[in-house]
Amino acid sequence: MAEKNQDINEELIVVGDKVDLVVPSAQVYRAMIEDRIEDGPFLLAIPSRKGIPMSVQQDDVIYLVFYRDSGRYIAQMQVIGLERRGEIRYMWLLQKTRAQRNQRRGAYRLPVSLSVQIYEYDEDIERGLAGAESDEASAVSLEKADSRDLSITGIALITKKQYQIDDKCILVMKMQSSLTDIRSSRATVETQTIQTTATVKRSIPWRVSGKFNTGMHFFGMMQHTSEEIAQFVLAEQQRQMRMRRRS
Repeated sequence: MAEKNQDINEELIVVGDKVDLVVPSAQVYRAMIEDRIEDGPFLLAIPSRKGIPMSVQQDDVIYLVFYRDSGRYIAQMQVIGLERRGEIRYMWLLQKTRAQRNQRRGAYRLPVSLSVQIYEYDEDIERGLAGAESDEASAVSLEKADSRDLSITGIALITKKQYQIDDKCILVMKMQSSLTDIRSSRATVETQTIQTTATVKRSIPWRVSGKFNTGMHFFGMMQHTSEEIAQFVLAEQQRQMRMRRRS
């Protein structure tokens, strides 16, 4: 049986770790790593939630979340074995991806729903996409998604597609701002279309079956684009605060 090393690499899962298991339905179960075969699969007792055992079958894919002083780590696992020992059912999990630290953005995250078109990343496409017609751009389109929140450094999306960590994408975001003419008190809506590139940092099951909570970090952003996003976040934050005060 493996022993827990106190001087472990933070990205390694070890015997004794208390972990969260996230299944495709997005339910979360608390469990503990009970054993490991050398550098191979991990043994865990099949946990329950509100008295109902977790439903698990051979070859199921599960996300395992574990915690370190530096933050939360996520790895994809596959069920490679099921067994019963007395009254307790166990499963063997084989780690399929290296653990990734859940990046927590330091910038203020604005809860907002934006329409975001996601495209394949390609340097040539990236340069030409901004001026492309929609039917030309659709050839490289991956999907259209709605955002959960936005900051000047990244965005959280609800996607149909599950993306791999470190995947690169091109995002085209439509941002609507409400503007009021001081003289006439007439409100108008201005729509900005902003294009940027992003790297996937998280893609885990969402509470709606078949969808994924996908976090992306912006990179290679032009200064004026960063300023446009910052201005939008500030204006929308102020608008939401005014709405809360009125309600």
